[in-house]
Amino acid sequence: MKPQIPLWLLYASLIMLCLAFTPFAAAAEQPTAAEAQPPTSEPLIFKFLSAAIAFAAAAIGAGWAVSKAGAAGLAGSAERPEIRTTAIIITALGEAIAIYGIVIAILILGQPT
Repeated sequence: MKPQIPLWLLYASLIMLCLAFTPFAAAAEQPTAAEAQPPTSEPLIFKFLSAAIAFAAAAIGAGWAVSKAGAAGLAGSAERPEIRTTAIIITALGEAIAIYGIVIAILILGQPT
């Protein structure tokens, strides 16, 4: 059997790759002397990066919660059909984590620079 790469290692390497190239993207956006603008308190790249990390972490957490709750709910409803509604409600609570991530990302992007 072929060895598989753990999923957490794949996500960690993707995040590290994005963080490694962030300074290059910020350097490419530096204006020339003719286009000089007043300096801002913080670069916009950090605002966008933090909003993306907040939403990505919430989406990954919601996906994991829905997968675990959905599998347990299906197994439980196969044995006792009367708990089907409770299983759907618990699965929906896991999905609410992604909504919280969207709210946090919107709050981060709505902050004045």
